[in-house]
Amino acid sequence: MADTIDVLALGSVMIEITPTQAGVSLREARELVALPGGASLNFAAALARLGVRVSLATAVGEDEWGEWLCERMSELGVDASRVKRVAGQLTTVSFCWVDQLGGKRFYFYRAPGHSDPIAELSVADICGEGFGGARVFDFGEAAIRNPPLRGVALQAARAARGAGLQVCYAVNYRASSWAVGRDEVVAVQREACALADIVVMNREEVRLISGDDDPERAIRRLADLGPQVVAVTGGEEGTLVAAEGTLVFVPPRPVTVLYDVGAGDVFHAGLLAGLIAGKSALEAARFGSDAAALWISRPPDLSGLPTRQEVESLPSIG
Repeated sequence: MADTIDVLALGSVMIEITPTQAGVSLREARELVALPGGASLNFAAALARLGVRVSLATAVGEDEWGEWLCERMSELGVDASRVKRVAGQLTTVSFCWVDQLGGKRFYFYRAPGHSDPIAELSVADICGEGFGGARVFDFGEAAIRNPPLRGVALQAARAARGAGLQVCYAVNYRASSWAVGRDEVVAVQREACALADIVVMNREEVRLISGDDDPERAIRRLADLGPQVVAVTGGEEGTLVAAEGTLVFVPPRPVTVLYDVGAGDVFHAGLLAGLIAGKSALEAARFGSDAAALWISRPPDLSGLPTRQEVESLPSIG
């Protein structure tokens, strides 16, 4: 493990298989490419590209795909020393494609006891040797969907708070991945938000968790749970940020969209990178929005994630 890190992140990783040509469906594709994927890996790779030292606590199968993922993580600048290799399990695989309008299709090949290694993580696997000097503990929705990992993730977040770290939670809700009813989903999401100092979500998610259809009231209700910063993305509608008792709007940066998968993960990384660098919540949200805009205007290759210099070199917008 790196001697000192800025962020310890918890989340899932997987192999993402997608057509080499943007806008082509899996059925129509003649060539597919394997990419390191998963919201947490996209986020961690984006953080590393922005100059933030990050370690990712996760799990893969004891197979060649697991080895491949760990090697790709290291190449992307993400510390992989907290990746657990789970005997008897296969690394999770997903298939994904994006249509010409930006619509996304995902097919996840994950089965409990067979290809869901992250379910085997314990609190000791995540933070048993301490937090490596990290300033922030970050976790995402995939870590709280199902027990026993849900309890592990929430316990790790409490331990991080107790150790003086800031906690960041990214909602990234996938309804089809939950096996419980809406009321329980909302209760679990609210518990996670209440443990966080920073929360990132989209406009559908803030309505779900707050129970309010009015965006401004919904964000304020989420802030009342305890987070110091609540950032709500809206794509072309821009981003709303609640911090220090104020609500501000961050307009989007117009770009030509080439591949709109992972934009929320890159925004999440940019926001956190900005806050770690001492930017205000508004400045950090602008930085995250610009990082996401650069990402979706490029081919789907994590080596093309934007650097801090690229983001900061963009001209200012209103």
